[in-house]
Parts: sequence; C-alpha cells; structure tokens
Amino acid sequence: MDILDIKNIVKDLPEQEIRSYLQFILYRIALLEDKENSLVEFANELKEIFNKILYPKVTEPDPFGKGNYKKVHIQFGYPYLRQPLKELNLLEEEFIIAFHDNFAIAPLYSIDTEKGQTDRFDWLQNNLSNEYEVEFYKESFPRVISQLLSIPENVPIYIWVSENANEQTALLFTMFLLREHKNSISIIDTATLYRKLFEKKAKKYLPFFSGEIILEEFQTIYKHSQENKHILSDIERKDLEKKWLDLSKNPGTLRIWENGEIKVVAEDYYDDFIIEKAKKLIGKKKGFIMCARLVGEVYGHILQYIGDGFLEYRVRKLIEKGIFEYEGSLEAMRYYGIKFK
Repeated sequence: MDILDIKNIVKDLPEQEIRSYLQFILYRIALLEDKENSLVEFANELKEIFNKILYPKVTEPDPFGKGNYKKVHIQFGYPYLRQPLKELNLLEEEFIIAFHDNFAIAPLYSIDTEKGQTDRFDWLQNNLSNEYEVEFYKESFPRVISQLLSIPENVPIYIWVSENANEQTALLFTMFLLREHKNSISIIDTATLYRKLFEKKAKKYLPFFSGEIILEEFQTIYKHSQENKHILSDIERKDLEKKWLDLSKNPGTLRIWENGEIKVVAEDYYDDFIIEKAKKLIGKKKGFIMCARLVGEVYGHILQYIGDGFLEYRVRKLIEKGIFEYEGSLEAMRYYGIKFK
C-alpha cells in the first residue's frame, strides 16, 4: 500500500471517526509525560489504529446471506468504489469485492491454490519491508476468493480496471476464477471512459489507476457504465481465461503495462532509472538522501502502478550490489538514507 492509497482511504473516513482517532492520539501523547506510559506501549497502540483503518477485518462469513444484491462489483486496490456507491445510495443493494493485493509484482503460478498462494506470500514476506501489508494480503486473499466463488448465479458482475499491470493482471485472474460461473460479466475500463467523458482533462492528465479518479468524475463514469454496459461473450471470456493461463506460467516477478498489454520484465528493470534519479537528487553534495525521497521521485515518473514497496526493495538490492551505501535502519524506507559508494 503506497501513500496514494493511504490518502484516499483517509479521505473516505467519516469525520467523526477521524476526530475520535485524533483525540485518542493526542490524549496518549499527553500521557507520555508519565513515566509509566512508555513509548513502546504508545507505538503498539498506534499500530492497532493503523491496522484498523487501513486493513479492516471482514467477519461476515457469507457476504450474500443478508441481502438480495442487484449487482456485484469487483475492484482491485483499496475499496475506492465504496464512497461513490454510498453517495448514490447504492451500498445496500450493490456488493463490492475488493482484492487488496498488488498483482503487478511477485509470482503468479497456481495462486488459485494454497501452495501457489504460500509461494507468493513467501516472496512478498522475504522482499517487501512492510510486514503489516503482507500479512493483510495473506489474510484477505483466500477470503476474497471465497467471496468471488459464492456470488449468486443470477447477479450481474462488473469488473473495474484501468491501464496498469496490477488491475489488468487481476482481471485475468478473476476471469479464471469465474470460469464456471454463468453470471453476466461486464468489464468497466475506467481509463477508456475517462478519455471519453472528460476528453479535455484527459489530454493533460489521465489517472493511471481507477482509485485515483476523484469522486464526482467517478460517479459520472459509474452512471455511464451502467447505461452503456457490454456483457462479455463466451468467446471473450475464454480468451481472457487463456491469457491468464499463459501469463501465470511465466516465472517473472515484475509486470508492467506497455502498449495496451501486460509485459513481464526482469526484476531489475527499473534499477538504472533508480540510479539515474539518485544521481540527480544527490548532485554535487555527495551526501545521503532519504530512501523515501528517492523512491517517491522514481514512482512519480515511471507512471506504473507497481507500488513503492517494490521500488524500495530494488534500492536494497542495489545496496547489496555495492552501488549504494546506507545509514540508518533498513526496516523501512523512511528510516535510512543512501548515497553512492
């Protein structure tokens, strides 16, 4: 989960809930003057709030048991669809299934099986520094698959995607999981609709993942998509399933979106670009720069939705190779600085 995801999740929180969290945090800061209230306890409490906000647990075992939903929406990333549906008073009748995983990175082989999922999460655990995010992926992944497989056969399905490897790869995986379902399935391509509905704005800037679209524009896209939907034919569905089978056989761990297709590239694909940006940031000073600053600079220019965690992983690989040296703790990108050796 990167800073854009966090920003959008916080934006959608109810004002009263935000006030409650802030009040608690300020109260606990005040208590730090009391020696009996340690920084460790405070840090643990902050972690609990962090996980509660960013990684809420869903305890409902049968998501379709309590309502007669008219539609099911499948989306990838944090639940950005929730607020548009809430504003349109549709949350009670349209169900959202959200994959929180990042399908642009890590192995894909057999991830519909327990063994494949274990291999994938082992890779994430061994290479990404954010242990809370990886644990949430691991916990939520089988639950989301269970939700997909339990969609009632009479409910139409809408899958939301944009022009990035994460959402496009997740689309193929979802179509593979739904291969036995007889539901009508429509794909909502938010990038294509953004160009059509906001032609003037799209010439200057095109959101490269669905959750980046602002609320008012997303509502317009939603309404248009429901009025002009295209239901996938059996041939189209089979084609998407085949694409998944072909892609999942590739052992690569990094996927990008290029020329309208998912492209599997070498894991060190962005290493040279990271080095180039580091040279510009460090300049003639030759001192340390914070890793988080470098990652932010790289992420802001690659126009790929691969996550800042993967880029930080590549920085650590460049440290291992002797390209960079560091000072601080490699526990997280905000804790250490890098410079050239």
